[in-house]
Formats: sequence, C-alpha cells, structure tokens
Amino acid sequence: MELEAIGKRLRISSGSSSLAGDRLTSLPDCLIHHIMSFLKARQVVQTCVLSTRWRHLWRSVPCLDIDQDEFKAAGLNRITEKERDDFEDFTDHLLIPNNISIALVDTLRLHVSGEYYRRRASARWIRHGIKYSAQNPGIMHKESNLAFWRLKKLHLCGVYLDGSFMKHVGSGCPYLEVLELKDCPCTFKEVTSHTLKNLILENCKCNGLSGITSPTLKSLTIIDGYYNRITLVVKAPAVAYLLLDVYAYFVKCYVSFDEMSSLAKASIYLRDSVGSGLSKDFKLLCSVSNVTTLVLSGFRTMVISEEFPEFHNLLTLLLEKCDLSDNFQMLANFLQHSPDLEKLTLGRCKFSKDPKKKKGKARLSKGCLNQFNVRCKNLKLTEIIYEDDDAKKVVELLWSMSGDLPKNYIKLTKVDPDHP
Repeated sequence: MELEAIGKRLRISSGSSSLAGDRLTSLPDCLIHHIMSFLKARQVVQTCVLSTRWRHLWRSVPCLDIDQDEFKAAGLNRITEKERDDFEDFTDHLLIPNNISIALVDTLRLHVSGEYYRRRASARWIRHGIKYSAQNPGIMHKESNLAFWRLKKLHLCGVYLDGSFMKHVGSGCPYLEVLELKDCPCTFKEVTSHTLKNLILENCKCNGLSGITSPTLKSLTIIDGYYNRITLVVKAPAVAYLLLDVYAYFVKCYVSFDEMSSLAKASIYLRDSVGSGLSKDFKLLCSVSNVTTLVLSGFRTMVISEEFPEFHNLLTLLLEKCDLSDNFQMLANFLQHSPDLEKLTLGRCKFSKDPKKKKGKARLSKGCLNQFNVRCKNLKLTEIIYEDDDAKKVVELLWSMSGDLPKNYIKLTKVDPDHP
C-alpha cells in the first residue's frame, strides 16, 4: 500500500533521533486535516495505518472527497460492476455515524457515474449526511437552538437530484456558501438560498428549473446544460461575477436576469449564434451594464430597437469572435456609451461580410464615420487579433478617430486561422 510505505519511511527517518520522535505524531490536528483535504476519501481512510497518531484522525476530517473513479482499476476507462458495488458499500459504511463525523465536514465532493438508477440512488448520501449531522451536531443554530450540518461547500458530479433536493439542502445546510453541480440530472424547480455566495451549474440537465433567487449570491456560472424550454429567471442583486458559456438559444429564449447592480465582471460566450436582429442579446447587455470588465464571445449583429445601455463603469472590453460586419454598429455603440473605457480587445472578429473577397483600399461608408461620436477619451490600448486582412478596415476606422482618442495605442497581432 502506497500510504503505508510512506508512513514507514517517515517513521524510519524520524527514529534516528529520540528527540525527533515520530514526525507524523508531532503534527497538529489542523495540519494533518489540511494534508488529508488533498486526498480522496478512500485514501483518507487508509491513513489510519500511517501512525498511532493518525489512527482515528480521518474520522474528523473537515473535507471529504468521495470519488467513484478511486475504485476503478488502473489503466481502464470503464468501471466494473463489482467495483461499483465496492464503491457503494464503502460510501454507505463511511457515512454512518460511527465512522466519519459528518457534522464536522464543511466541504463535501461526490463524483459518481454509470447507470441511471445508480446515479439516482447516490443522492441518498446527501440525505444521510443531513440526517446523521443532526444526530451528532457540529453546530447549533443560535435562534432555533437546533442542530445543523456545518457544510459550507457542496460539489456534486453525476448525481441525480430530485425535486426535493434544494428543500433538503436549504433546511439541513443553512450555512452553505458554495454549490457546484456538474453533469447532474435535476428535477428541482428553484434554487433559493439566503446564504449561497457561489453557484455553478455545468452541463446539468435541468428539467423544469425556473428560478434562481439569492440575495447573497456573489458568483454565478452556467456552462452548457439543458433547461427544458422553461424561462429561467435569475434574481441575484448581489452577484459580482457572471459566467455564461451556453448555446445562443438559451440566452435568446430561456433566461432572464433581474437587475444585478453589484455586477463587476461578466463573461458571456455564445455558441451557434446565427442570424441577425437578436434583440435578446441586447436585453442581456442591459442586464450587465454595471460591469467594469466585460467579455463577449460569439455575438452576432443586433437590431437595436431601444436606447443602448450606458456602461459608465466599463474599463476593459473584449469582443471575441463577434460579428462586426454590420458597419461596426456594435462597436460604435460601445465607444459611444463607455466613457471610462481604457482597454479594448477585438479577438478574431468578423469585420467584413466577405473577408476572402479581393482586397482593395478599405472604405467605410460616410454614415459609419458620422455615427461615431466617441466618448471614451481615456482609451489607452486597442488590441486587434485578426486572421484575415479585412482587419485594415477597423484600423482605418480607429485611425480616422485618432483626434478623439489621443491616448489610444493600436496593437495588431495576426494569428493562424487553423490554430485556436
């Protein structure tokens, strides 16, 4: 056993001096628990053989990482039926009150895979954690004098979460601050919390999720996933960081943001965004108008039917793989409505309708030049990362406005279109 070998080497090296004693024994509990936080749950249990001092320390670890892949044979991509059974037996026994002091766990990671029924059954371990923590309380609620799980961070991967999941978590884990769900089939309707600070939904199949409501939420990440054609309403006025990496139809049809007055940074990556006249894209921009840093990727031409929002706080803007071939309408609006902008990056954007067309002198329509009432006088750097020579059109545009942008330095970088 690898851990046992390490323990023997440490005891041998420390045994050379009676004053040195057992190095493992001399470590304080908090340091040992910190070391254990980097190990998977099965390895944590195995540390009981390292020294007498460590025999029972695994029972009070504050961080528990239960991973089905630990039971998979080395070099194999698939886990066998017996290995799955061993994993479930191990986890069932690990979480009973006589083993792990579940009430003391403040970070729990659970990763499962395999057949649907197994993924569905794995949710029982969360319920057991809530149940057993009440029997052996780690913390008492000041107002109600009831026992609760002290859990602050919950990371779940591949776990089926039914409609009662958020209800159980909300009542049994009142101190939860971080909730990360990855590859989880979900049937709960809402995420409602007065303690969450960080919510991550990655590649989750959310059948019926209609609302995310949290006055304390500071960071929201949504990556991929399926949302069953139901509008998802996000009410998180305190959120400071937003990351959306989704297919464009999700933004256009199935998500709505209330005011996010505390938002400082937003990164929005749209995939398979085609066509023009995408008014939902514009509405999304209105929701993030308070940011200081904004990253937009995959945005297409927009029909602006309302007044473009004012980005009074915007300092850094990155437009990546965006369509600017609409005579730079999108760019014009940002330059007109971002008075404090200091850095602008245009990365692999489309500047012409037909970039492969034979190039002559780049020409801009008179209307395009007249529409640029530049207000960002403090713009210091414009970086243009391009693949085709049509970039000279935007360079000519910026050069024509150099009188209004006295501090602006233009940096050009040509990249290979065959490399990301």
